[in-house]
Amino acid sequence: MKRIYLLGLIVFTYQSFSQNNTLLEQKFDSILSQWDDATKPGLTAGVIKNGKLLYLKGFGVADIESKELITPKTKFQVDDLAKQFTVLGILLLEHQGKLSFEDDIRNYLPELPQHQAPIKIKHLLNHSSGLYTLDPIKELMGIRNNDLFTQEDALKIIRSQKQLNYLPGTAFSYHRSDTEIILMVEIISKASGKSFIEYAKDEIFKPLEMLNTSFNIDRKMLPSLAKSYTIAEDISYNPINDLTLGATNLYTTGEDLAKWFQAFYKDGALFKIIQQLDKYVSLDASKVYASTWGKMTLGRYFDHPERGLDKMSWQYGLKGGYACNLFRFQSHNFISFVLGNNNRYNGMPTMQMAYQVLETEFTEPVEIDYSKIAFKSLSNKKLKNHEGIYWDKTNGIVREISVKNDSLRYIRLESNRETPLLALSNQKFQFYVSGDTEIFITFYDDHFLLSSLGSDASRYDKIDPIQMDSKALEDYTGIFYNEALNISYTFSVEDDILIATNFKTGATSFYPILNDHFRSNTYMLSGINFTRNSNNKVDGFSINTDGVKDLRFKKMLPL
Repeated sequence: MKRIYLLGLIVFTYQSFSQNNTLLEQKFDSILSQWDDATKPGLTAGVIKNGKLLYLKGFGVADIESKELITPKTKFQVDDLAKQFTVLGILLLEHQGKLSFEDDIRNYLPELPQHQAPIKIKHLLNHSSGLYTLDPIKELMGIRNNDLFTQEDALKIIRSQKQLNYLPGTAFSYHRSDTEIILMVEIISKASGKSFIEYAKDEIFKPLEMLNTSFNIDRKMLPSLAKSYTIAEDISYNPINDLTLGATNLYTTGEDLAKWFQAFYKDGALFKIIQQLDKYVSLDASKVYASTWGKMTLGRYFDHPERGLDKMSWQYGLKGGYACNLFRFQSHNFISFVLGNNNRYNGMPTMQMAYQVLETEFTEPVEIDYSKIAFKSLSNKKLKNHEGIYWDKTNGIVREISVKNDSLRYIRLESNRETPLLALSNQKFQFYVSGDTEIFITFYDDHFLLSSLGSDASRYDKIDPIQMDSKALEDYTGIFYNEALNISYTFSVEDDILIATNFKTGATSFYPILNDHFRSNTYMLSGINFTRNSNNKVDGFSINTDGVKDLRFKKMLPL
C-alpha cells in the first residue's frame, strides 16, 4: 500500500531524492511499515534535509468506518507543537509595533489580579511569569483528562491566583506549563483586534501558504481530519475535550508542517522573525532555562546533545489518539517528523529516520557503552556513606539512596523503582540506564545534586525522616479549604497513615518527612507543609509541587 502525495511546489525536490536514493526511501518505508495497514490508525512521516523535502508519506487509515486512507493532506491535532505558532504571533505583533515586550499584561487583560510585581509580556515569552501550572490545579479540582475544559475555564483558574510562585523574571516556570501560552492567545486577540484564530490564519498560515492549517475547537468543520483513537483490545474513538487554544488544538497536515519547517531555512522579514523561535528563553543574558528535557527555546522545543552531536531540538504532542514528534538536528540541517492518530508516542520511528540519514555523523552509540567508561570500584563502607533519605523541598520529592548487592541504588519511593549507580569517583556517580542519556548524581556531606543533558542541577537535602503514630497524626486532621479555587480536603487518620479525601479526586496517602512536612505519591499533592498559629495549632497547609508553590488551604473545621 505505497502512496505518495506531493505539492506541486515540492515535487521536483522529492522526485530527485527518490530517483537517486531509492535505498534510503526503502529504509524509511521499512521503519514505518507496521502502520501500512488499511484497517488501523496510522501516521504521516516526513524528512527534510538542507531545507528540501526528501520524504513525505502516509500510512494507515484516518477513519476506520469510512476507510479513508491517511495521506500527507490528512489533518492531525499536534498538541504542544502549537505553542511555537502562538509565540510567533507575539513576535509578529511586536515587530508590527502593536505591543512591547515590556508591556504589563494587565494592559491587555485588566481582569487579572494585580500581583506583588507586574507580569510583563517578556515574562510570558521567557517562561518566567510565576503563574501556576494548570495541570496540577486541574487535578486538584477533579478535572479529568477527558472532561470538557475550555479557554474560559483556564482563564478562570489563572484569574483566581492571588500570589505568584515567585517574582516575575526571577525563576522559570515548570517546563510543561501551558499557562503563559494561553495568556498570549488573549493578548494577541486584544492587540490585533482580531480573534486569535483569525490572526493566526491571516498573519501566519496564509503568508506561509499553510492553507490546510488552523487553530480550531470545532472539529466538525474540518475536512480530511484523522479521527483520534484509543487502541487497546479494541479500537475506539477518543474525542478530545480540551478546548483551550494556543498550547493545543492546532490542526495541520504533513504537507503544511513540511512548509513550516522549511521556513527556518529561508530569507526574508517573516522568516527572520520565525528564526527567533530558536532563541533560548532566559532571565538575563547569561541565565537560560536548562531543564532535564534540554534548553528551552522561545518556540517551546528543547535542545540537548544527541549521540555526540552538539544540538538536537525536539518536541512532541500527545493528546487523545493524536501523537506527533519532531527531531531537528540543527548542525546538520536535518528534520524528521511524524503525525499520527495511532495512540502512541511516535518518537522511535521519528528518530530512526534521523539515524538512517545521519548514521555516519554520530560519534556516540545508540546505547551508552558502559564497558568503555572507567568506573571505580568502591568498598561497601564508602558506598554506605551516601545511604539515606534525600528531599527536594522545592517540589516535595523524596528519594532513597541504598546499598544493595554491593552497588549503590537510587530509589523512587512512590513507585519502588530503583536504578543502579556506577561510581565515577568517591562522590560522583552515573545512572545505569538504557539509551544514550547520561544522568549524573554528585554527593556532598548533606545533600546531592542531580542533572542530565546538561540541565540545571536539582538539589536533594539529606534528612532523617520522622515516624508518627496515629496520635501524632491527629494534629493534622480536619477540613481544609481554598476559597479561590473552591476546593476542600478532609484529612483523617487510617491505620497510622494520614489520608486526604476529596469527593472528586478520591483518597491520597501522606507520609511524614519532617515536622509538619509530608509527601505523597501524587503529582498534584507531591509535597505539602502544614502551618501553625500562635497557639501551635495547625491552621492550614500549603502545596509545593512542580509549577505550584505555596497554594494555601485554611483549616475550617476539626474532625
